[in-house]
Amino acid sequence: MISDVFTLEREALAPDSLGLHLDEAQDILAAVQEKMVGEQVQVALGKAATCPACEAAHRHKDARQIVVRTLFGVLRLASPRWWHCSCSTHEAATFSPLAELLPERTTPELLYLEAKFAGLVSYQTSAKLLAEVLPLGRPLHATAVRLHAQAVAQRLEDELGEEQFSFIDTCQAEREELPRPDLPIVVGLDGGYVHSAAQRSRANGWFEVIAGKAIPATARASCFGYVQTYDTKPKRRLFEVLQAHGMTANQQVTFLTDGGEDIRDLPLYLNAQAEHLLDWFHLTMRITVMANIAGS
Repeated sequence: MISDVFTLEREALAPDSLGLHLDEAQDILAAVQEKMVGEQVQVALGKAATCPACEAAHRHKDARQIVVRTLFGVLRLASPRWWHCSCSTHEAATFSPLAELLPERTTPELLYLEAKFAGLVSYQTSAKLLAEVLPLGRPLHATAVRLHAQAVAQRLEDELGEEQFSFIDTCQAEREELPRPDLPIVVGLDGGYVHSAAQRSRANGWFEVIAGKAIPATARASCFGYVQTYDTKPKRRLFEVLQAHGMTANQQVTFLTDGGEDIRDLPLYLNAQAEHLLDWFHLTMRITVMANIAGS
């Protein structure tokens, strides 16, 4: 099926008439999506129109509207509600197939971009930037970006595996039979304290942040971090970062730390081939302190 969704007209060729303008591109994307979604909805409703058991047509009860927020506009979809077929028992007398197929009212891609930008700049700046470059079809507020980013973070947190004392599940004989591993992965770990502007005592108003950077030899580096006094799965979090870089059981991993007890214990039992080194910066700091003491 062919549909005419947009028409463009141009005067003489000039820098300001070359190609698509931003508002035109947004309108085209929104129009194409609206047509595409309409066809998708019709196909989905057609498949659900009959009872899967006896193939009798579902009787229509009423119709409502569901709103789905996407990268290319707000979709307002007519959602029919049908009676369940009497050939079998159901918990509810009616059902809405479209609402069941679209349980979330914000598409994953929009949530992804909101969470990604929210991790780089402020919620307000993220909202303004996305609203300017995408045909969202509605105002995007900083509060919505914050709530969506927190929801995505919680979902990722829920998908994270359980914490373990040791992640080494192979013996030396098994590791020797594995293919030759890639070059070592270098991981830098350091900690620092974040203080509240309204801190009133040394015992409260601050927390410790552990930050790190994993640097594979043949891939892009990735950063991670967690709050030492809050996170209950720090070792699992670090292990998943290394797994994402393709760490194998026989691959060497070098951890560079500041020598602190909490950071030094974090990478223990993550990899049988791991080595733990005091990084040069903190080593130099300790030597300098010792030299100053000796000199005084």
